[in-house]
Amino acid sequence: MKNIYMFLVRLCSLLFAGQRKTQVTYLMSFGNNNEFVSRLAERIAPLKLNVYYQHEVENDVQELKTIKTIQLTEFDNGSFVFFKLIPQLMRSKLILIDNYYPFMGGIIKTKRMRVSQLWHANGAIKEFGFSDPSTERRRPSAQVRFQRVYDVMDDIFVGSQKMADIFQINYRLDGHQMRKLGYPRSDKFSDKNWVTQARDKFFTRYPELKDKRLILYAPTYRKGVKFSFAPGFENLKLPKNTVLILRLHPHLQDLEKQWEQKESFITSIDPKISTDELLTVTDTLVTDYSSILFDYTLLDNAHNIGLFTFDQNDFEKKVGLQRDFSDNFHAIMITSVDQLSRFFANPEDQKSIIMAINETWNQYNDGKAAERIIDFLMKRSGF
Repeated sequence: MKNIYMFLVRLCSLLFAGQRKTQVTYLMSFGNNNEFVSRLAERIAPLKLNVYYQHEVENDVQELKTIKTIQLTEFDNGSFVFFKLIPQLMRSKLILIDNYYPFMGGIIKTKRMRVSQLWHANGAIKEFGFSDPSTERRRPSAQVRFQRVYDVMDDIFVGSQKMADIFQINYRLDGHQMRKLGYPRSDKFSDKNWVTQARDKFFTRYPELKDKRLILYAPTYRKGVKFSFAPGFENLKLPKNTVLILRLHPHLQDLEKQWEQKESFITSIDPKISTDELLTVTDTLVTDYSSILFDYTLLDNAHNIGLFTFDQNDFEKKVGLQRDFSDNFHAIMITSVDQLSRFFANPEDQKSIIMAINETWNQYNDGKAAERIIDFLMKRSGF
């Protein structure tokens, strides 16, 4: 069935292959890069920036509606792809993507078309691409489809040499596509005005938390894997004047509310305050296998980090972890509720650990990535 789908994508793109390449199109499945989108729209004006977004980020794109040079259109992977999206892509000289889009492997790409991968995470702890354990179990025909998607990319923007190496291995590329210019959505963490506004927004909404030590527990989203809390999580102990904020994936907001009602030590925050904004008021971050770790370390309020990896063996089998995960992060790994309680009670100075993380993963994330990337794209795309 998927082979038929890709055949139809290829056929449809062939019908529009002769179109003049004058458009700029952004495919959005993550809504955390609005500043970059706004700046790109400003640079290419009066040409419009066509943003095709998935339903999950509908709330995130609202602020882009005020920009006249941005055309917003919601899309899915059904018939819309054939009748609307592919014709648009075949009219585009620049296509920006932030994720893996299967139909891109069927596009007939011409020399006048540039495809640039911005990605959606600053760093990688989980496996993806050909290093994903599930990929090995797929049929050869499926693996061929995956490679076609990876091969269509002219640019892959990264924030470090480490991430460039991971992409090259996981996508089976020769490396010439890697652009070590930084990761644009990380720019805001170096922007003092944005950080101040985010903190003001939070404490205006929650003034009672201003003098508290705020711990954020933000485990990664386990697609296709049922999320559950660690055994005995209800026995977690918090020091005085400490608040534990739970932030789960939007798909799990009901579970977040259930645990807030069940356990008095858990606080749930209005989803209108983004996870990025939450990081600006966080004294201690607890995650597991999420790249949120690499965003947090860019902030001046980053004091303590713990990776709560109580289910590491199971997660590694079902989802996959980078081979050097334990070697790289053993110093901040926590495996039990008792150990987590002790970590909260006796926080250690982690300045050297945070510095080492930034040197490895945030090598090119200096707050100016968007500027460099837009300059690069304008030059390479002939604007």
